[in-house]
Amino acid sequence: MKNKKGFTLVELLVVIVLLVVITGGSILGIDEISESVREKRLEEVLRQIRLATDVYYSNNEVHRNALLNGEVESRCTRVYVLQNEGLLKTDLINPTTNERIPGNLCVMSHLDENGVIVHEFDLQ
Repeated sequence: MKNKKGFTLVELLVVIVLLVVITGGSILGIDEISESVREKRLEEVLRQIRLATDVYYSNNEVHRNALLNGEVESRCTRVYVLQNEGLLKTDLINPTTNERIPGNLCVMSHLDENGVIVHEFDLQ
């Protein structure tokens, strides 16, 4: 009987294939988690901008009343105005691009079909 030392080539190949499969699965899982985190961070940034715009309109009756009374159909409020009012951080980052949100971003406010002021903007 021969005393066998070490592994055969087939055994080593099986181990390598298993390690590659496990690593590949882990990388895909990490990518999905990262994407999910980015989406949640984006939703938080969108919520902050909308909330800051709501507060701005609450504090500025002239703008709010112009929309509610139908004097204007829509109104643009720039992000830098919200930042200057202290309603929004100056270093907001768009998590999808990792770039700073520009101060000249226009938040368009208008009335929806129920007469509620809504704010829309595009971060692309």
